[in-house]
Amino acid sequence: METVSESPGAAVPEGPPGPPRILELGLMPLVAAAFPERTTFLDTRLRWADVRTRAPHSGSLPVRFLRLARRVAGLGYTCLVQDYDIVVARCVGPVNSAGRPLSVHAALSLIGLAFRGLVLFAARGSRVRLAILDVTDHLTIHPRDRAFLRRCDLFFKRELAANRWNTLETVLPRGACAGHARQDPACLALRAKLRPFALGIEAAALKSPVPASARSHDLFYVGSAQGITFREAVNGVLPRLAARGWRIHAPTHRLSREAFAEAIAGSRFCLSPGGVGWDCYRHYEVAALGSVPIFDTRPLTGIEPFLHGREGFYLDPQEDLERALDLLLRTDDAGVDRMTAAAQALVERVYTFDALARYVINETLALGPVARPVPPSAEEALVTAEAGYRRPSLN
Repeated sequence: METVSESPGAAVPEGPPGPPRILELGLMPLVAAAFPERTTFLDTRLRWADVRTRAPHSGSLPVRFLRLARRVAGLGYTCLVQDYDIVVARCVGPVNSAGRPLSVHAALSLIGLAFRGLVLFAARGSRVRLAILDVTDHLTIHPRDRAFLRRCDLFFKRELAANRWNTLETVLPRGACAGHARQDPACLALRAKLRPFALGIEAAALKSPVPASARSHDLFYVGSAQGITFREAVNGVLPRLAARGWRIHAPTHRLSREAFAEAIAGSRFCLSPGGVGWDCYRHYEVAALGSVPIFDTRPLTGIEPFLHGREGFYLDPQEDLERALDLLLRTDDAGVDRMTAAAQALVERVYTFDALARYVINETLALGPVARPVPPSAEEALVTAEAGYRRPSLN
């Protein structure tokens, strides 16, 4: 980026630069929904279907070809002119083609390569910041995202390991092991880019809670074990808790969305164990709908974690789960109401989609300015930007 520099005897331009402009690429808008006035969202779903109606056969074959060509040209032109300061994009992640023909695997691989190339082209040069969002279930970064990690300014990782070197194991430079990486400046620079992230929830999901004394269940849980050890243990403990007199609601069949939400709102506590990944939409759903979540424990880094005893409870899988749950369920109604309110406040402040978008942009801006150039006066000249002349930008 070019910026205004003082020439001898010239006055320094007054006033702060405008807020940074943002380009978001991907399948679903996150930042664009929070900052619509200064974000351009490029939907990269280049499908035959109409993007709005999803109609699979809207128009003749030539018309659909023309429509697709226009969209591709629009994507390329927007990235070419670089009328933005920050690029936000989802990671590529795994191909997810198991059990499908080789031709499908090859096509999906090429689509991933094309998307990665488009993002890197959009973020080319030192002026534009690049923030990558990884919302996959994996503890590690997929090797297909190695180029993103090297080029980006920040890499926001859901399921970020408490020991961040564990997350980097699959994308370290060739021949580097975790022990060596801790001493390598290049590897330390990769680690410094990592930031925690989360699935989050829409703000509209937050509902006024029912007082704990009026809730019909002490504990609610529904879910399949699917070979996950903690879930298997929970399924064995719940009948014994019911035998102790606790009001356990643990249906074995799949619930409708309405019945699921009603069960959460009517329960003092809800079990929310992780699945393949620990970070789960249910964590935020339980708090948003007015119950207190109970989690299993995994060594991960969060943006602002639920605190044990304040916004939720954590269970150690190595402890006696029946005894631990029995103790937690003895929390009085006033304590449950306090925790419900604290959990909702945390979700609203940190884990709504808009809050996550603000977090991504604020963390990116904290790296340094991405100020747009101020139009020069007659006495000023445009020169290549130097670190000493950059000014902080305002969000």
